[in-house]
Amino acid sequence: MADNFIEKRKANWKRLEELIDQARTVRGLRSLSRDEVRELARSYRRAASDLAIARVESRDQRLVSYLNNLVIRAHGMIYRTESKGGRAILNFYLYDFPAIFRQTFRYTLATFVIFLAIAVASFAATWRDDDFADFAYLPRVAVQKIKDHQRWWDDLNKEAPVGAAGIITNNIAVGIFVFAFSVFPVVGTVNILKNTALQFGAINALVFKYGMAHTLWSFVAGHAVLEFTAIFIAAGAGLMIGLALITPGERTRGEALVEKGAVAIKLMAGCFPLFVIAGCIEAFISPLPINANYRFAVSAATAVGLIAYLLKPGRKEAVAE
Repeated sequence: MADNFIEKRKANWKRLEELIDQARTVRGLRSLSRDEVRELARSYRRAASDLAIARVESRDQRLVSYLNNLVIRAHGMIYRTESKGGRAILNFYLYDFPAIFRQTFRYTLATFVIFLAIAVASFAATWRDDDFADFAYLPRVAVQKIKDHQRWWDDLNKEAPVGAAGIITNNIAVGIFVFAFSVFPVVGTVNILKNTALQFGAINALVFKYGMAHTLWSFVAGHAVLEFTAIFIAAGAGLMIGLALITPGERTRGEALVEKGAVAIKLMAGCFPLFVIAGCIEAFISPLPINANYRFAVSAATAVGLIAYLLKPGRKEAVAE
C-alpha cells in the first residue's frame, strides 16, 4: 500500500515544497501569483489528508514524519500572522486595497447597476407625477421646499464642527449596514439600496423639474463621489459573500465563505477612510457660503484622486477572486 500511495501523491508533495520554498521570502505569500496561492491552499489540504491516512494505514514513520513536517510548514506559511505595525497598515492602503478593489470590481459594479436602475425608474416616475415622491420616502416638507425654491438641505449641516463626528459615524454605519444585508445576494442588496436609490431618483427629478438642480448639486458634489463609491464597495463586498455561499464552485461552502469573507473584510476596511474623508467634506466644506465652483472643484479633485488611487499600479496581486 505504501509504495502505491507514495507514487500517487508524491507529485503533489513535491509541488507543495516548491511553493513553500518560493514563498519563504520577505514578502511571503505576496511573492506568489494568485493562481499559485490557490494551488498552495489546495496542495496543503491534500497533504493534510494524506498525513491523516498515513498515520492510520502506514507503518513507515519516515513518511509520517515527512508529511507532518510538510503540513506544519505549509500551515505556518498560510496562517502565520506577520506583526509589522504601522508599516503593514500603510502597505495595505497603498497597495493591497486598490488591488483587491480591481480584482473584485464586478461586485461593486453590480451594486452600482442595481442602484442606478432603481434611481432611474424613480426619477422617471417622479418626473411624471410629483406624488411618487411619497412612495420614494421623500418627506413632504422637503418636496414642498423644493417647489418653493428653498434650500432645505442647508439645515442638515448647521452645526458642522459639532456634527462632523456624527456624519462620519453615520456614514460608516451605513456602510456596515449595506454590507451586512448584501450577504443575502440580490434580494438583500436590492432591499438595502432601494430606499436610497428611490430617494436619489425622486429628489433629482424634483430639483431638475423646479430649477433647483445646480443649487442642490453644488451642495452635495464635494462629498458625493467618495460617499457613494464607499457604499457601492461595501454592498459589493457583502454580495460577494452571498454569491459564494450559493455558488461555491469546486470548494465547500465553508471554504468559499472563509476565502471570500477574508477578501470582503479587507474591502470594508478600505472603505472606512473614504467614509471619514467624505464626512469631513460634508461637515466642513459643503455647508460653507462659497462659490459653487469651489465645491465642484473639490468633487472633481476627489474623483480624479480616487480613480488614480484605485487604478495605481502596485505589487504583484495575489488575492484570490
